[in-house]
Amino acid sequence: MPYVLNTKKEIKELLREIGVNSVDELYEQLPARLKFGAPLDLPHGFSEHQVRKRVKALSNKNVSLEEVNSFLGAGCYDHYIPSAFSFLLNQSQFLTAYTSYQAESSQGILQAIYEYQSYICFLTGTDISNASLFDGASSFAEAVLMSLRIKRKKKVIVSEAIHPEYRETLKTYLSGFDFDIKEATCNKEGFVDQEWLNKNIDEEVGCFAFSSPNFFGLIEDGVKLSSLVKEKGVLTVMVTNPFSLAIFKDPAALGVDIVCGDGQVLGGNVSLGGPSFGFLAAKERYLRQMPGRIVGKTIDLLGTVAYCLTLQTREQHIRREKATSNICSNQALNAIGAAIYLSLLGKEGFRDMALYSFNLAQYLYQRLGEIKGVNLKYGNRVFNEFVWEVKDAKELINKLYKKKIIAGLYLGDKYPRMDNCILSCCTEKKSKEDIDDFIEEIKENMD
Repeated sequence: MPYVLNTKKEIKELLREIGVNSVDELYEQLPARLKFGAPLDLPHGFSEHQVRKRVKALSNKNVSLEEVNSFLGAGCYDHYIPSAFSFLLNQSQFLTAYTSYQAESSQGILQAIYEYQSYICFLTGTDISNASLFDGASSFAEAVLMSLRIKRKKKVIVSEAIHPEYRETLKTYLSGFDFDIKEATCNKEGFVDQEWLNKNIDEEVGCFAFSSPNFFGLIEDGVKLSSLVKEKGVLTVMVTNPFSLAIFKDPAALGVDIVCGDGQVLGGNVSLGGPSFGFLAAKERYLRQMPGRIVGKTIDLLGTVAYCLTLQTREQHIRREKATSNICSNQALNAIGAAIYLSLLGKEGFRDMALYSFNLAQYLYQRLGEIKGVNLKYGNRVFNEFVWEVKDAKELINKLYKKKIIAGLYLGDKYPRMDNCILSCCTEKKSKEDIDDFIEEIKENMD
């Protein structure tokens, strides 16, 4: 333990209190391969110049996104980011991932987060938004917990067409509670099976969660799903892609109670999953059950507009039994980035980008349908990605990858029944030439 600043005497005292005689005995349960034995065979240190040269040589081995023709989406999307975005976001006043407590010295950050909340409410059609969460998966789990607190029920039904990683995160979140998660099956068209849903909603169900666009890229019938569950007194949670809201009805208009999702598309690069945040919005009547923080706008004693953290419903601030979540902070910088991103694009620019994505996905869908041996798994009621099937999907993906083409996500690992299926995506950054090249390579590798 050389990195722990304890004296030999203190180490002996600690070991005695623990009830062991030595550090080796303390770690005896660890496998031998994980323990330090002989000194590590590491080279001597380099000068700064040598380190720069070495790291540069390593970085040159990387293949940048600009060098490949990628159709990978599945929750992380490559969208255009205006040049001014990075300059504005990197102002020193914003460079924190934390929401400042001291309102008197943080008016700028608080106002920027307030603007972010306003944008989220505008996109989703809801009344309230929190100051953001960590990512789409955590926002989904918090949304479900929120609905179960409101309804005081123990069961949640979750569509199997919600992102698999989101569903895994939900299971982790609920593992410490006495809650029951049931997965709603999809029909042969890839949508939530409404007949199954109707049969499986009982008086113990407090929440039904679905995604639109769902993981297969399909736009669910949100109005029918919301109406069906509301008749039985169940709340609806909808996971969505913010970009899709530029051209489709907002969730509130569909009758949805709580909306959540991932904000990577709003200014986040595709970089090891992308800088991201989770958004969460709901109807005003559920304000007191909203997790995290909400920035509010008010008037101070001098009559000046002021911003403050209006609600902070975690146990650090209120009684534990009243706390809605242990979420400690929010993704302040990324949330502010989303506000900057949306303000730079404007309403028309945002809608145009969504339409380009939609139209290019439709063009790719059409071109794939022309290839013998390609089966378009579901219909084209999609936003910017969809599922297609070939005889040996893994082999085709590997062949195309060698030619610097990423065909999409292989679905067999997450959905065994979709063993030969690929999920492919188009954003506004694709071109018809990119798609045509992709199609020609598929034809060549399937002959």
